[in-house]
Amino acid sequence: MARQTSTPLRGSREISRLATPDRLDTVQSASWELSAIGECLAAIGRDMELAPSDQKTPAGGTGNALNWLASEITRRCVLIDEALS
Repeated sequence: MARQTSTPLRGSREISRLATPDRLDTVQSASWELSAIGECLAAIGRDMELAPSDQKTPAGGTGNALNWLASEITRRCVLIDEALS
C-alpha cells in the first residue's frame, strides 16, 4: 500500500514555509511588475474613455474593458502580496 502524505491546503501557512527567500523575492517582483502593467492599462483606458466619440470604433467601451482588466490585475496583486506577508 502506498504511503499517503497530506498536502497543504491552498492559502495555508505551510505553503509559505516551503518557498525559499529567493522564490519569494521573485514572486514579489512579479507582483510589482504586474501592478505596473495594470497602471499602464488603466492610463490607456482612461485616455480611451475620454477620446472624442467621432471615431469609428467605440473607444469608451475599450477603455472600460482596459480599466476593468487593470482593476483585476491590481486585485490579484493585492492577494499575492497578502499571501507573501
